Amino acid sequence: MSATLNTLQDLIVEKYGVDRAELRPERALSEYGLDSLSQVELLFSVEEAFNISISDEHAHVDNLGALATLVDQLVAEATPA
Repeated sequence: MSATLNTLQDLIVEKYGVDRAELRPERALSEYGLDSLSQVELLFSVEEAFNISISDEHAHVDNLGALATLVDQLVAEATPA
């Protein structure tokens, strides 16, 4: 499991009380009871945790795996060479 995915799972457990054993990369965020507002709040937490900015264009992720991939991509782009 990637460190990014692990951190995302930590955020969801902490903010929304989801059982960590239930968190799977392929499951839709809505399956954890996160409505659209909760998902936006999660993205703000992710931006803060990883010191990145997620544009509206990228804000529509379906599941934890896609979110982890997006975060890894944005972190790599923000890291100076």
